Amino acid sequence: MEKLKSAISQTLILSISQSNPQNLHNTCSSLHEFFNQLPQFHQMIEDLAHTNTSLCLKNEESALEFKLKGNNCFSNGDNSNALRFYTQALRVALRDVDVMGKNLVATLYVNRAVVLQKMGLFLESLRDCNRALAICRSYSKAWYRRGKANTSMQNYNDAVCDLKVSLCMEHSLSGKRQIEGEIKLILGQNNGEDFPPNVIKCKESNIHDQLQDIQLQCVETETKGRGMVSLTDIPQATLLHAEEPYAAIVSKNCRETHCHFCFNELPADIVPCSSCSMALYCSQLCQIHARGQDRQFHTKKHDIGFNLSSDLENYVASVMKAVDDGVNIKQHAEHKHECGVNWPIALPAETVLAGRVIVKSIEQNKRFGESSAIVNLVCHTPSYAHLVHGLE
Repeated sequence: MEKLKSAISQTLILSISQSNPQNLHNTCSSLHEFFNQLPQFHQMIEDLAHTNTSLCLKNEESALEFKLKGNNCFSNGDNSNALRFYTQALRVALRDVDVMGKNLVATLYVNRAVVLQKMGLFLESLRDCNRALAICRSYSKAWYRRGKANTSMQNYNDAVCDLKVSLCMEHSLSGKRQIEGEIKLILGQNNGEDFPPNVIKCKESNIHDQLQDIQLQCVETETKGRGMVSLTDIPQATLLHAEEPYAAIVSKNCRETHCHFCFNELPADIVPCSSCSMALYCSQLCQIHARGQDRQFHTKKHDIGFNLSSDLENYVASVMKAVDDGVNIKQHAEHKHECGVNWPIALPAETVLAGRVIVKSIEQNKRFGESSAIVNLVCHTPSYAHLVHGLE
């Protein structure tokens, strides 16, 4: 990068420093033509965009090493480091790899769920169990751990149902005895009451406080220019307007601490990108928003391979519906063109943001069958061609 900067002539540098919005296109074209003649520029682009040499690739061996370290820490009572290692393993684990007959990612989610419960993070533990079930809904241990998390949260109805489902799927006699003991313990703590399965969870009330009609009017003053004022009283903390940015990027110093989509602080149950080890999200919903895929994993929708009672079948269906809710999202996938390449981590955040603006512009122009100077400029360079074609 520094070699490329030093190759720019002083005349071109002066032209760039004196550019304005009116001649910005010509300045960018001149810079592009200059770089396009340099072989080292094309080589750098290839190195940044080549997925086979990416620093963010998934790696099964690394995932298993982190998993082993997490297991050792958990055995020694070091829950904090166990959580860290399991999360690192999830970042680099291939999503379609089976180890000892179980999906590696699902196993890691269940292992992390155990640690989260030990740390008193019951809701986070429950969410990890749901993520494991989204991959393999016949995973007995995921249902068992979900029951333990619900027990800790005093959701006894759900806990008993989770454990009953786990009992039906468990193969070993010792495992079955342990689950039966957990069920008896819950029922014994509640005076022997046998909880009926929650066939469908109660939805939150749809009744909301009706805010009064807010009437806005455009006004103009000499000192403040044009603006909007309300003709009626507005209650405090009322949201009047919200708008999504055209493009946004998380700062490099916040990549390990904040969600790469919504920018909220990351919880303990971090959700990594399903295809690279770079991006981190606060939820599977944000991960899907950013990656643009309908489902992170593909599982059988109806058949779980076990005979369950009708009540338990209804319960499983309600749980899986809640897990699946919101995954079919159709919108601009801002991370998709960056996933698995080096340039988002090698280039300044401002450059990555500019790339997101360009890609979104290309997508919008393609959608409406239009062409633009930006599209033509990017497509003119062979090194960028595969990035543009990948959007089709």
